[in-house]
Amino acid sequence: MTDISKIEYAKVHNKEGHFQEYCHGTYEEIEFYCEQRGWYVDKYFDHVNPSTVQKGFRYIGKGVDPCATNRGFDYDKAEPIIDDSW
Repeated sequence: MTDISKIEYAKVHNKEGHFQEYCHGTYEEIEFYCEQRGWYVDKYFDHVNPSTVQKGFRYIGKGVDPCATNRGFDYDKAEPIIDDSW
């Protein structure tokens, strides 16, 4: 699982300079993600409200999204229970 203190929040633009999406992950993951698509980071945010991240940001990192809504932990499967049904 990614350390929440290393998560960056970014506003990403495409080659033409138009807004593409908001994403979050480590600095290296975001830069790699953008490089693979020919996009670039327009701005890194200092702070984003957790509910805003859950609603409008794409997690591009490896493993479990540290900002996902967690509804518990399934000890039999050794994984978190995430309810994103709404």
